[in-house]
Amino acid sequence: HTHRGKAVSATDATMALVGREWLRLWRQPARIVATVGTPMVLLIALGAGFAGSISGLMGVGDERAYAAFLLPGMMAMASLFASIFGAISLIEDRDSGLLLVVMAGPAPSGSVVMAKIIGIGLPAFLQALILLPAAWILGVYPSLTQTILAILATLLLTLAIVSVSLTLAWRVKSTQEFHAIMNTVLMPMWLLSGSFYPASESAAVMRWLTAINPLSWPVEALRSSINGLASPLLGSWAWPLTGVFALGSVLMAMGTIGLGKRGKLS
Repeated sequence: HTHRGKAVSATDATMALVGREWLRLWRQPARIVATVGTPMVLLIALGAGFAGSISGLMGVGDERAYAAFLLPGMMAMASLFASIFGAISLIEDRDSGLLLVVMAGPAPSGSVVMAKIIGIGLPAFLQALILLPAAWILGVYPSLTQTILAILATLLLTLAIVSVSLTLAWRVKSTQEFHAIMNTVLMPMWLLSGSFYPASESAAVMRWLTAINPLSWPVEALRSSINGLASPLLGSWAWPLTGVFALGSVLMAMGTIGLGKRGKLS
């Protein structure tokens, strides 16, 4: 009977926190506009600005080639922005005492972490996925299999970014400190992910930095899914490394917040 009660409590806690995240997002439509609007503006501005300089990166021989190359990186940016905005809610819930009240209950800490990952990750995944149809507009026509792989790559990308954001948010003491972490860790990860430059053709140092950057792996997997070609930087390793990054990030978030629960409640 006790075990059943704990299971129900875990489910209730998970659904309550997920609902809270979605309600918070619904009440802040500016987050959605900023998350989708910024990558879209960059996609148009950079794609048009560099159209004459870089062409044929994805087999599209017109001025839309560079914009098509940019698309996976812009989807990663949308997911990153949504995850950052969502992770701030972890700090707010912790500081308000709500999160500690939930964690002090019978629900395991894993359910709390999963609730945050689902509550933040699903909107982030959908906001990144909104940009995928731009591939057809830009002259790239993924097959059904490629489209499914692109959706899967976006999902793994979002899981990894959300989990990393939550881990960092749990470790900081304030939203100001989290913004500093964002500027020194998360944004450089995106900038060095090959989102807007062909890493395989860059200088040796940049190519090495991009190859070891975990965020580069899902970006390359997403790009290879859309254009149907193996990643020129990572080859067939892009997908396995993406899976490792997503799984490792989720486990890291669970471990960090789980340890934090025991430390804060002891």
